[in-house]
Amino acid sequence: MTRESDTPSLENHYVSLLQPAFRAHADKIIFRSYLGRDDVWGEVTYRQLEKRLTLAQAHWKEKVASLSLQPLDVVGFWLTGRKLSDMINAIAVSSLGLTPQLFSGYFERASVILELLAVSGGKALVVDIDLQDHLQGHPMRIPTLTALEDRELETLESSANAQGYAEELRFGALVPVRLEDDAFLFHSSGTTGSHPKIIPYRFRMLQHQMKVTFPSIHIPLTTEGQTVANTLGRLANIGSFHCFVAAIYLGQCIVQASTMAVTPRELMGMVRACKLTTLILYAIYLAPLIKAAQEDDELKRTLQSLHQVIHTGFELNKAEEDWARANGIRTTTCYGTTETGQVLMSRIGPEPDARFLRPIPGCSVEFIPYSGLDVNSPDMQNAEGTQLYELVVPSGAGECPPQALCALDGSYHPKDLFERVGQDGWVYRGRAGDWIRCLGGFVDSKTIEDYVRTKCTDLVHDVVAVGSGRHVPCLIVETEPLDAVKRKEVATEIFKRIEGLNERLFPHERIEDARQVIIVDKGTLPRTKEKGNVRRAATEEAFKSEMDSIYADLL
Repeated sequence: MTRESDTPSLENHYVSLLQPAFRAHADKIIFRSYLGRDDVWGEVTYRQLEKRLTLAQAHWKEKVASLSLQPLDVVGFWLTGRKLSDMINAIAVSSLGLTPQLFSGYFERASVILELLAVSGGKALVVDIDLQDHLQGHPMRIPTLTALEDRELETLESSANAQGYAEELRFGALVPVRLEDDAFLFHSSGTTGSHPKIIPYRFRMLQHQMKVTFPSIHIPLTTEGQTVANTLGRLANIGSFHCFVAAIYLGQCIVQASTMAVTPRELMGMVRACKLTTLILYAIYLAPLIKAAQEDDELKRTLQSLHQVIHTGFELNKAEEDWARANGIRTTTCYGTTETGQVLMSRIGPEPDARFLRPIPGCSVEFIPYSGLDVNSPDMQNAEGTQLYELVVPSGAGECPPQALCALDGSYHPKDLFERVGQDGWVYRGRAGDWIRCLGGFVDSKTIEDYVRTKCTDLVHDVVAVGSGRHVPCLIVETEPLDAVKRKEVATEIFKRIEGLNERLFPHERIEDARQVIIVDKGTLPRTKEKGNVRRAATEEAFKSEMDSIYADLL
């Protein structure tokens, strides 16, 4: 969709929002790189980052000149997501008016990347030097280029300093764009029909995230100083990209964590060495820190010292959140989707209603009564008589994705359901349809279940994929009555038959161990009264103890 008033300009590019920050915060630190220790991190200032972006821009301008690329052409980036240079390469190419399509090291198979580039019409592929061997044996229809490394950028910066022109380096977009042009192409955190879905992000949406959403999520410091937050996962993905450009816009600092599962020792190191003020984690990784803090006074004091603890992905367990809020840990729950970014958040404070989700100030979302589930459906467990509401992002909202991702009514429907609590609070009540949400992202349970039924018709009476909020899914399979030895044999056979599906799935979607296959007698699974459909949520609850034991062994 192109609006009549949406004429091309340099100001429409998100890079235009970064330029004032490079001037205002030149000597401040923007990025603290992880060095393999928990007592010291690297340092890159705003001025150094601007120099490296400008030098990378010149490098890529020369490299793509011979490729006859047109404005908005798609350039793929297969990166590890573990280097500052990942962000620099992508933003520099974006400033040339091209559209980066980001693939982090989370993408393991070159064939999937090449197929997705074919779908998007990608004209070139920039590959991290550590990933280039994975392309061997694959016919390439587009040129491949090697991503600049951090050490190369440092060398270019040192050379510019030595030759006396470094202070003249100023970064900015070189090609005018429209607000409704695609700025980046990201991917869904789950696969649809064995492929991730391409998620276009437009300049309008990026500007909205930077100017509206992130300033609302991050509570301003009450004292002078810089907001310092950690990375959430690998850099070359949609969440980390948003955090990175928003941090520049807001004058913040980003500290690179070694992993999403930040340990107590590393957290305390980030606070001591980097003056961390804001911890951002998925709830499943925050929960162990809160549990440990109940036995570790130093960790408890560290969490209490933080200005804000933001968690997303799932809500914390009620007992853990109760303890955190009662003990002065300033938690904020955020809800969002890949397509929209964050749109809901809770408040900080011990008040009972502070934990409920509310629209982020400046975000336009609606809640409409949902009638798509009967009271016995899987997603309505324990919700008989409760009115559920579907979250909808209306057309024209700053968070609304391109129309190709929207419904016929023009609005975006994430298929997430909520219950109203009080006057303006909302509680997440799960997803409509056939998806479950594991730690790494969404899992298309129907595709997995159908594959099992197809490959194991002689073994399986019925099957359900479960694992909401877990690292990976499990399969609970109904068979004819079997003894313990035979159950183990059948689980192993099912696992062998479905291994081929794993090649098409992300790690968090895969069944990679026979222990993820639970065999039960036919008729065991909870079902709806009328249609006899398996009730997914009720199944998860019924097998919670067994699943807890399995996940403890797997991790």
